[in-house]
Amino acid sequence: MTASKKNAPRAKAPEPNLRHVWLAGLGVVAIARRRGTARLTTAKQDIERIAQRAQATLRDVRAQGEAGVERFSADVEARLAPVLEKLGLGAGRPAPKGRRKPAAAKQARSAPRKRAGVARKAAGRKRA
Repeated sequence: MTASKKNAPRAKAPEPNLRHVWLAGLGVVAIARRRGTARLTTAKQDIERIAQRAQATLRDVRAQGEAGVERFSADVEARLAPVLEKLGLGAGRPAPKGRRKPAAAKQARSAPRKRAGVARKAAGRKRA
């Protein structure tokens, strides 16, 4: 290097003004937005992956639970079958039903009731 280049005066950097601050702020916002969008995208993918794993686990647990219930139900029925046979409540005979109300009582309840006062008023209007 020559001596003239070393001693050459440098160009002065312009003084920062409001425009420079505004442009720097825009640059920061653009970079933050780009990074934030990338992070949100990866977070969304992670959440979707976790949700899919959870759904698969729940399906497996549900299938195992249903199989366990079926085995338990079959075991209970097998153990109770001899007892029910001795009591005369075997598989061929229907289970006893509760007390039933007669059909006439059902119809009487569902039929609309007329009040005596209404009938008298209607009869009085016809006469007049």
